Amino acid sequence: MPSSGDVGRPRMLTQEESTAMQIDSLIHRVRQGVVAARADGEMAAALVGVPCGIRLVVHHGDPGQAITVHEQASGNWLSLVAQPEHWIRFLQPRPDFGWHSFNAARRQGILTVDCDELWIAQCLHALERLFEILRGQLDTSEAAHLDLTGIVGRYVSVPLSDGDRTIHVEFAGNTDAPALVMLHTAGADSRQFHAVMADPELCMQWHMIAFDMPGHGRSDMAPDAWIGYRLSRERYLNVVSGVLETLTAGRKAVLLGCSMGAAMALHGARQLPHLVHGAVALEAPFRSPGRRTAHLAHAQVNQAAHNSSYVRGLMGPGSPLADRRRAAWIYSQGGFGTYAGDLWFYSDDFDAERDVAGLDGTRLPVELLTGTYDFSATPADSIRVAALVPGAEFREMQELGHFPMTENPRLFLDYLQPCLARISARLHTPSP
Repeated sequence: MPSSGDVGRPRMLTQEESTAMQIDSLIHRVRQGVVAARADGEMAAALVGVPCGIRLVVHHGDPGQAITVHEQASGNWLSLVAQPEHWIRFLQPRPDFGWHSFNAARRQGILTVDCDELWIAQCLHALERLFEILRGQLDTSEAAHLDLTGIVGRYVSVPLSDGDRTIHVEFAGNTDAPALVMLHTAGADSRQFHAVMADPELCMQWHMIAFDMPGHGRSDMAPDAWIGYRLSRERYLNVVSGVLETLTAGRKAVLLGCSMGAAMALHGARQLPHLVHGAVALEAPFRSPGRRTAHLAHAQVNQAAHNSSYVRGLMGPGSPLADRRRAAWIYSQGGFGTYAGDLWFYSDDFDAERDVAGLDGTRLPVELLTGTYDFSATPADSIRVAALVPGAEFREMQELGHFPMTENPRLFLDYLQPCLARISARLHTPSP
């Protein structure tokens, strides 16, 4: 019988009761996210034709609490299973690195996906969009406005080792200024650099040139486009050399590349000292095995939906939804097998220890910028690359991921402009 002193005092919850209340609260939040997902237009489009239902499982016992996102008449299920404490981390508006997307969570090994791998590839668009919605990224943001009227594009014939190729090139900025030549990521094209090319300050300081690799964007097809295109280190270097020799009027250029373009910006600076006098590497890999998968060019997988979602998981969770979509859209328009073929260079052929070693940042400026949320070429990877180059400068870009120039252009320019200013100062300082 309680003593008189206990009358009116609230009873303290047992550990079991407290845990049950926390789990009930979590499940309520997950259900709210699922309600938002069911009302989302992009999610509805992504679910058309998927081979299975999708459910989330909060694993706090056997079998745990299952919450249905999408039902499918076949009765097949793709179940995403995680512990309560893990779901809490996924639901944060700004999750930590490794918890910020479906693909990132799978790499962490704390999200179990109970289904066939093919189904995951076929559902990837819906799964990446689902994780955006669960953390509260709804369809309310607007893309940064870009005034592209100062960018001029034309076709240029470039001599390569296997014959002349017609490629599409875009130009912006001051033709009397040093050339800044931009190298896009695997499977993409020069549109990734539109925000850089539209920036008024950079337009005054640089003659900016961005081109679509053969078989990419608006360039002519690669000669082996239909029979198994593969990009090698030698082939890529040959394209960059041909572009520089054709377009920079005998003047040395600074290379600005991202991802596979970062790898080539550094390798090109080492191999082409007569054409290059500086490099900026965004998301520079050390080695990136495993990025090329069979589902990037697969008869049972919609490449336009899958590949754009495969890269979407690499972006920072705080990047505006509209800009994330713009970045992914470029990937939805790639030629069949192009992205997979580029990854032969990025994932299989490039090795910074071999291909960058010997580059001297004390002789020409070398800058590296890498986003916090990039799990393909992490900041730690880029630090290892920078350590190979005496005098190289490295900076981590908080809040950004693998596609900084498209996923969040305004924030990215805050990092890029000082970097280019430092390079410009060195280029205008006479050598001792």
